Amino acid sequence: MALFEGLKAFPKVDLHVDFFGSIPKNTIYKLTKNTQEEVDSIVEFDSLKDYDNSKELVRSLLNSYDKIELALNELIDSLKQDNIIYSEIFVNLDFFIKKLDKKEILKRIITIIKKETNYNIVLEIESGLTKEMLYEDLNLLYEYYRKGVSGVYFKKNKLDSLESFKALFDKFLKDDIKYIVLLDSKLTNQNKEIYYHASRIIYNVMEMPDSTFIDQIRSESILLEFALTYQNYFHLYEDLSSHIVYDLFKDNLPICFTTVDRTALDTDLLNEYCKLFNVFPFSLHSLVVITLNILNQINLDTDLKNTLITDFKEKANELL
Repeated sequence: MALFEGLKAFPKVDLHVDFFGSIPKNTIYKLTKNTQEEVDSIVEFDSLKDYDNSKELVRSLLNSYDKIELALNELIDSLKQDNIIYSEIFVNLDFFIKKLDKKEILKRIITIIKKETNYNIVLEIESGLTKEMLYEDLNLLYEYYRKGVSGVYFKKNKLDSLESFKALFDKFLKDDIKYIVLLDSKLTNQNKEIYYHASRIIYNVMEMPDSTFIDQIRSESILLEFALTYQNYFHLYEDLSSHIVYDLFKDNLPICFTTVDRTALDTDLLNEYCKLFNVFPFSLHSLVVITLNILNQINLDTDLKNTLITDFKEKANELL
């Protein structure tokens, strides 16, 4: 079997699919009054402004519960076509228009996902919210945690320090809430900020981490998340061949490759894998090791997780 065909058939895990950035183009065509050419000119971008515009278009179109359900069903279909056996879809409830009830949106999203898949939701919460909005989101997180919501991505403003939110992270730890943080600046003086026992770190920096970083990642079993296309578009590294991801993989650190904004970035997990295999000496066996590391760390019911791992091994073995 050719490598491309093997990668195409490979059972994949995508742990970061942004809802507003991943609604399929065909769905957007259905929802908008714009022509196909007008939609393409917005969705296909080459600058940060265009990137924001593409997500803003989707946000404006999802102005009813029925449209949200349509968009979610077609997103799930696109993930299945990419052989995604497990995914975590990031949803920011504050991005929906105010006339819609956030709890009703979340209930409908979870109902559809659990009917169709074993996927989960990650709630994305911004640090700049008002206290009322923050408390509302946190109450929903606690109400639906492990009932369709597998964790929370706490997204700080670039001017904020994660240290300012240590009390919130301490509460998450006390209540066994899995949370994700973003590392998107230089590594200097970051050690005290990025941990707080986060279950996953979105790693968006160029520099190779120092030994302290690596030791703590390993000791706390923190999963490092890479979205190569995202980093490439935003020039977070000069050349894929010099990316630190392979050094981290060789050091046996748990890594998950993600797409983030599938539609806005015009990518899927097959495309991400092809980029890796074009530059690094990966093999399908390497991908099996990476995927098993991910599956062993996802926040899923033990029986469901074991079933998922067993099914993955059977499908992967057919390709090796």
